Amino acid sequence: MATKRKPLRRRQVGGEAEYQAWHETFECGSDGFHDLDEFGVFDPCGSIMPIAEKAAAKATFRAATEDAWKRFGDRFMAEWKPTHVRQTPWAFLELGAP
Repeated sequence: MATKRKPLRRRQVGGEAEYQAWHETFECGSDGFHDLDEFGVFDPCGSIMPIAEKAAAKATFRAATEDAWKRFGDRFMAEWKPTHVRQTPWAFLELGAP
């Protein structure tokens, strides 16, 4: 008898899904839709937490963003199209060229 396939519990790190999850953060600097939660990255900007933990959480998110920018930044900039709202993506302004 054939066995039923189990769905992946976590998405593939480094794949297309992770790139799409980082897209919003690269564009505006925050993960408003919590797309990154599946990859274990939590944006402290929109969450309620003790003030004492906020600085450490922001530093962790910033470090994860810098790492993702190194991996996906070239691709993001190749696909980037300026809009009337944002001429340059947040990640390029804050983190520099990938």
